Amino acid sequence: MVVFECVACGAALTVPLSQVDRPDHEHHAWANSTEFTPSLLPPGTYAAQGDFLVGPGDVRGLFWVDEHPEGWCCGVNGSDPNLACACGQPVATRVDDCSWWQVVRFEPGAVRATGEPDPVRPWEAFGWDSVPLTEGELWWPRRVGIAAGAALAGVLLAARNAPVLAAEGPVHDLFQSHLDAWRPPGPPPRTLALAGPGLRAQADLLMVPRHPQTGEPWPVPGTRVPISAELWLWLANDKPPYLPRTGGQWERYFRHDPLPCRPGELWLDDNVTRRVMSNPRN
Repeated sequence: MVVFECVACGAALTVPLSQVDRPDHEHHAWANSTEFTPSLLPPGTYAAQGDFLVGPGDVRGLFWVDEHPEGWCCGVNGSDPNLACACGQPVATRVDDCSWWQVVRFEPGAVRATGEPDPVRPWEAFGWDSVPLTEGELWWPRRVGIAAGAALAGVLLAARNAPVLAAEGPVHDLFQSHLDAWRPPGPPPRTLALAGPGLRAQADLLMVPRHPQTGEPWPVPGTRVPISAELWLWLANDKPPYLPRTGGQWERYFRHDPLPCRPGELWLDDNVTRRVMSNPRN
């Protein structure tokens, strides 16, 4: 695990953290309401890609640059560093406004990682054949819907101007109508299928998972469209969870059963698709 410390004075600014893949919903707000979103990252984790992202609950020893930091609507969402180390060096920006995922973004060059990063876990260590645990998780459909919108943009960019025909199943059900809206059907279409741990496919475009720790796409020959591990799990495990022959419950009582419950459908956020298509770097 690593701890981020101030470059200027060496003070520790976080608890020990483990790296995770950078989430798709980082740059995408959710609607405009008083419903405050949770932390962008799970507790005890960080994401890296030039700068470093940390959950607000995992920072230590930081202070507001100004006594009354600039706010937007119901919280803080500044474009300049608004958090400083105790030595006075500005090091990070806190975002906690309504509709935005809460995060602390460390400035490049203001902090350094100390300690030993966790070893990279092998792909098979993540349980790719398990049903996603989403029952009672309020924000799962929203962040995975954003990931689906980003995945759609990735497919469109990879296909260039050609229409796309998705393989039958969850990929077709979730993406085909949106693909047709962006690239009307016509010959010859490029084919799209899901590939990854335990799944092999032959198609022009292969939708593969990103490693939950490093963000690297699943290694497979061909044109890959990397997507979040959460979204991939939902697409790859489309069967309901197994219920034993005895002790099961009727369908309307499944929510009270201790077994996980897979949501029946997912809403794709096509506003995310438009934003990514207009600025592919995000």
